[in-house]
Amino acid sequence: MFTETVSIYLFFYFEFLYRLLFCFYLRRRGHLISALFTRDSSILLLFCFLQLLVMKVLVVLAVLLGVAYCVPTKERVCAALFRTNGLSANYNETIAHAIHSMTVEGLQMFNPKATEDNSVPTVNMDRHSGVKVVDYAPNDELGDGFTTTSMKTIDKILSNIGKDNDGLGSYWSPVERIAHKFHMLDVWSTVKEVYDSEVVHNPPSDDLCECLLDVKNNGIYQAVAWVSNHYDSGTPITLLNRPIPKLTDADSWTVWRERLLWYYQPSNLADAAKYMYCATKDF
Repeated sequence: MFTETVSIYLFFYFEFLYRLLFCFYLRRRGHLISALFTRDSSILLLFCFLQLLVMKVLVVLAVLLGVAYCVPTKERVCAALFRTNGLSANYNETIAHAIHSMTVEGLQMFNPKATEDNSVPTVNMDRHSGVKVVDYAPNDELGDGFTTTSMKTIDKILSNIGKDNDGLGSYWSPVERIAHKFHMLDVWSTVKEVYDSEVVHNPPSDDLCECLLDVKNNGIYQAVAWVSNHYDSGTPITLLNRPIPKLTDADSWTVWRERLLWYYQPSNLADAAKYMYCATKDF
């Protein structure tokens, strides 16, 4: 398209250049044919100059527009990298689900050196804050008193019910909070398996990492924000935007289980594993 446009303008450019030379000839020779255009050959010459000037401007604009169209933007470069590296079409949602409640302890599963000085966007644990997404994964240390990590996790969840400081808001029941927390721990463990078996041996390039970590321009940050905003009005355990029942019995758990297992599909796990490599590799 660019080549065709420039070719057309160049055709007219050379046509008017020919007209200009012809105008010079008419003025120099005082040819009677100039009378067909104007009574004054100087006006004819001025008219020809203006035509040439207009065509020069059009050609320059065509070239500039063509260059702007042909030079790849970062968005196009990243989209191409995502396709060639096997990211799924909804990578922003699969990654956002994996990281929306990420913690430093979760990052340390991928790199033990990880700290709170990270750039992983997460739902703000303080649901009273007007800031719904923070630009880092926070610490989430467990208390003492119990022996196993599982019991310490349950203890922390139940000890904070009603305080709106766990990122979930006031709509989640105690059993729903426990299911969510252990689901995320399970997702991170499963992503880590893909990370170890596939990503570490064929890691993303620096260019791909740059695109994946540009969360405010690739849709990941917006997907995390979607989760955070919906925590203020319900229990969106997925980004599938489908209604979810309250978790009260085996039948409702069947629905929850089906929705949660969607994120265990190989492509979804691979998306998250590549992102986690990029997000933790430089600690």
